[in-house]
Amino acid sequence: MGLVDYSDSSESEEPNSPRAKKQKISDNQVITTSTAKSELPPPLPSAFHDLYASTVRVSASDDPTLHQGRKRVNPHKVGSWPSHLYIEWHPTPTERTTLTTLLSNLQSTLTALSPSTSISIISFLTSDLGAPQPLHISLSRPIVLSTAQKDDFLSTIERSVRSSGIAPFNLTPAGLEWHRTEESARSFLVLRVTGNPALNTGHSNSNSNSKEGKGTEPPKTDASESNPQLTALLRRANTAVTAFGQPALYALARSRTDSSAPSPNSSGRETVDVDNAFHISIAWSFAAPSAELRRATEDVFTSAVNARPSFHKTDESNAKASPGGIKTLDDETLTNTLSTTIKDAVGVMRVRVEGIKAKIGNIVTHVPLHDARGRRNDGSSEGVRGLFGI
Repeated sequence: MGLVDYSDSSESEEPNSPRAKKQKISDNQVITTSTAKSELPPPLPSAFHDLYASTVRVSASDDPTLHQGRKRVNPHKVGSWPSHLYIEWHPTPTERTTLTTLLSNLQSTLTALSPSTSISIISFLTSDLGAPQPLHISLSRPIVLSTAQKDDFLSTIERSVRSSGIAPFNLTPAGLEWHRTEESARSFLVLRVTGNPALNTGHSNSNSNSKEGKGTEPPKTDASESNPQLTALLRRANTAVTAFGQPALYALARSRTDSSAPSPNSSGRETVDVDNAFHISIAWSFAAPSAELRRATEDVFTSAVNARPSFHKTDESNAKASPGGIKTLDDETLTNTLSTTIKDAVGVMRVRVEGIKAKIGNIVTHVPLHDARGRRNDGSSEGVRGLFGI
């Protein structure tokens, strides 16, 4: 039967079914009522992202060539479970655009300063394939659990967070800094965060060193601290981690040779500036944070958000071909940004904290915070066990 022999209706169609009404929106455009409403879908639950938080292993042994030259702090070993406690942040499209602009302009600036030995900035904002990635605030060092420990460790964390009485809260970026870690031999460009906007000075301090190390847990919080919730969560995380024989985070150990190391205070704990240590890493580099790198970072951070370096046009190809996949934004995207400077745009960002993540091996568990009534932040009274809390 030829196509011309087909009728213009199907048996599956109901003869009395009403047709979709058409709405005229211009002289040459017509849309149907059924498609006129285009609402954004609701956000995915936190547990959904956990299903895709780990990449597939492509080698049974560690191979730095597969990871841009990076080496694991804890090498892969059968029977060991690399683990991490952290807070996850998914920047909005506008926030991601601002951070991309920051990294793009910084890469262009560094390339122009020294074209022959340009410093490569590798972004954490996207994967190797260009897909958006979440950022995080660490609540533990990279630790390793045995098979016999991992289930008990997760249960310990869940009980501790459930009984903390800490309700969901917001954080604000308070500055831009470079951290150098001896463990990974890399430098990290980080946003320092604060939970108390009144104490947020907004100044960047690119001359900062990492304070990660072993030792006792930090002192208790008080009203003057800018991160009381984070410090309380860190204390609980450190208690659980050390109970399983792993090193604590942001707890400075006394040096054997340094006589100027901080001495214990009246409570028996060493004085440690943990309050300002919490941060979100947005990029990394193998280069050490030299004075030139810090100065360039400060200049870009305080520059107009839609401004580009005067030499940008000649070095645009270099910026687009950077190993970190940091690409220059188009003029229209930059012009539409309302804030005056990149620093201003970063200062109005908000990081919503509704729980912590416990990653054990390639399994990520969302541990929700509870409100003052002891209920989970989504209204139920039990922990998340399934994809949609079932």
